[in-house]
Amino acid sequence: MKERDIYRAFEGKLHGSTRMKRIVCMVLSHLPRKMITYVTRGCWFLGSTDDAWAFTFHGDDLVGKHLIILSDDLLAQSSKQIQHSVAHEIGHVILGHKNAILETQTRKQIARQEKEADEFAQRFGM
Repeated sequence: MKERDIYRAFEGKLHGSTRMKRIVCMVLSHLPRKMITYVTRGCWFLGSTDDAWAFTFHGDDLVGKHLIILSDDLLAQSSKQIQHSVAHEIGHVILGHKNAILETQTRKQIARQEKEADEFAQRFGM
């Protein structure tokens, strides 16, 4: 799937700098179409934005969705690191991992999920 088509598929659920949006779409372009569809329908990506100083989400906007936040510090890293981190976070979503902040998990469970997300990113060359 082409990056511009991926961008359109987000239907406004991709907030951040133009560079961040390009990176997310580029990473997704390496994944199978079924995964791209799952992510574009079920995730919001949030980073520092060129569009506004701030914005607000209504609770209904996020019901049943995943929120992936990309920091400016991440976007200051090498392209390879950024791509790996974005693919790693997408891996958590695709693999159905639970949020360690909201769910009680052992260190072993968290370490297993982190390893699985790293392996997901590596599987797609990230």
